[in-house]
Amino acid sequence: MITANVISRTFHLKFADSTATCFTIDLDNKQYFITAKHVINSLRTGSEIELYYNGRWEKLPVSLIGHSSNSDVSVFALDFALPAHPLPAIMDGMAYGQDVYFLGFPYGLKSEMGHLNRDFPMPLVKKGIVSAMFFNNANEGKFFYIDGHNNPGFSGGPVVFSQLGNHRLEYKVGGIISGYRYDLENAVVGGQKLDIQYKTNTGIIIAYSIENAIEIIKKNPAGVTIPQIVL
Repeated sequence: MITANVISRTFHLKFADSTATCFTIDLDNKQYFITAKHVINSLRTGSEIELYYNGRWEKLPVSLIGHSSNSDVSVFALDFALPAHPLPAIMDGMAYGQDVYFLGFPYGLKSEMGHLNRDFPMPLVKKGIVSAMFFNNANEGKFFYIDGHNNPGFSGGPVVFSQLGNHRLEYKVGGIISGYRYDLENAVVGGQKLDIQYKTNTGIIIAYSIENAIEIIKKNPAGVTIPQIVL
């Protein structure tokens, strides 16, 4: 079961001609939006993004907090906060081989049960297993692989986990969906291989550590202050 503090922080994002996913984290009493850099790599302070709300796209001006120089992670802020229950942004406790979940809006799919999520659409949720972690290459940021099936539109979505040995269902957000590794295969028609290649989904999902986003925020802690009362 995915808890409300994860669902209510996950949003359907539109920027230029791309739609994807973003989510919020809170740090030092300020709120920030996290997504994949390849979705908004031309975004600057004063740009507009769109969030899907109450059955339509709403344009909102944003402040750029930063684009990562070595990972597929970007951070921005609105000029107001969207209150939500706390969700720790940390990878501590994520274990090799454990189950994780990721949320988003693949192919623009979403549930219109807005009454369950303050008139925001409900994201789709998928499950995977942590396959490998790569945290020592300074040129590529901190990332990890998930054994699962990603689809276009999940980019920028949160990867959440519940620490093993904790009998309470308390999620942490440990990563950001970037994409998936693909393999090139030749098209076949009537048993004959054509000189046409296409990309196949290998089932290896690429996700970047939430620590990449936190590093961006610490360099420019210009998020919006969170109201004292959290709904």
